[in-house]
Amino acid sequence: MANDGKGIALLPGERETISMAGNKMSFVHREPDSAYSMVEWASEPGAPGSSVHIHRMTDEAFYVLEGTFGFQVGEQTVEGSAETFVSAPKGTKHAFWNQGATPARMLVTMSPSGFWRYLKELAEGLAAAGDDAEAAMSLREKLSEEFDIEVVGPPRRVAS
Repeated sequence: MANDGKGIALLPGERETISMAGNKMSFVHREPDSAYSMVEWASEPGAPGSSVHIHRMTDEAFYVLEGTFGFQVGEQTVEGSAETFVSAPKGTKHAFWNQGATPARMLVTMSPSGFWRYLKELAEGLAAAGDDAEAAMSLREKLSEEFDIEVVGPPRRVAS
């Protein structure tokens, strides 16, 4: 990674990648003093998407690179293929999931920048909890309080 105080260049292979239940997140940009962070999200067909949730202080934006994602933004549900942009400003109920029969990838931008830590701590905590549903629920509750996420519905999936 090159960073001379004026910018950053993150070259292929320099990103940290984590996994959760058929989803892979690769941290593209997560500088602590930045205005935003960016994650590349890859999702297998049938993998659970995000829970329906609200952020009170965090804006999220999604740009589909390949495949098809479903998005719930407020009460609206949309299907987005490559080149689709979706914005979920703070205070907006939203969720996303792989809507297609093939793998899908998108870029997720979050502002302010620290929300990527939620994904990292959740992935690590769920791996440690294993099959312990009570530990997983306790972890989710703790992290939700800490990282500005209010879960208001279950994870979304493609309708069968």
